[in-house]
Amino acid sequence: MQPRFVRFVVLAACIGAAPAPGVAADTAPFAAPAPVVYVSDFELDAADITPDSGPGQRARRLRGLLPGGHGPLGRDANPQDHARQIVDEMAQALTADLRQGGVDARRAASGQSLPASGWQVRGVFLDVDEGNRLRRAMVGLGAGRSDIQVAVSCDSLASANLPPLYDAVEEAGGKRTPGAAIKLNPYVIAAKFVMARGDEKKTIQKTAQQIADAVIARLHAAAQ
Repeated sequence: MQPRFVRFVVLAACIGAAPAPGVAADTAPFAAPAPVVYVSDFELDAADITPDSGPGQRARRLRGLLPGGHGPLGRDANPQDHARQIVDEMAQALTADLRQGGVDARRAASGQSLPASGWQVRGVFLDVDEGNRLRRAMVGLGAGRSDIQVAVSCDSLASANLPPLYDAVEEAGGKRTPGAAIKLNPYVIAAKFVMARGDEKKTIQKTAQQIADAVIARLHAAAQ
């Protein structure tokens, strides 16, 4: 039987062109001192779901962000805990990958005030609904979905006002659909790759590496 796949899409906003597939980011050392990059936790919502404790609980339980898988990042986790684990895993992996690339990367605590120098990396996990609208992804909903996206922005903290990653979209008729509908800010480019179902941790690690490569390329371009 052929393995089933889930597509994991990275949308790198304001980063610039990502390296071509199979081509590593610029590995030349940065001139001292290395740029300081603050990695903020990416935004990820969790569905307000009370797990069913009755018969057949496992059969009826809605799956997590990426279909399949068990354990700390699998579908057996509480949605709120699962969301926090995904965000934490992404931030840790991205910070480590940036450091390996010669960047002075530091994870920014939630609500932490950042200095007026250096760079900030922000992101939001997204889903695409039946109407081809972007929505904030929700852990605990979406069993069987085929596309999970991440929109990422790398901005200079020297800018007077950092632009938001997205704007809310007013929906007609007050239709209640999981996940807030949003519109990404312009100048978004996409890099795509496919991962096997149920391998969420590896997907996050590979996505973090791809984002790190794009950020490093952005920093090298800004230094020239």
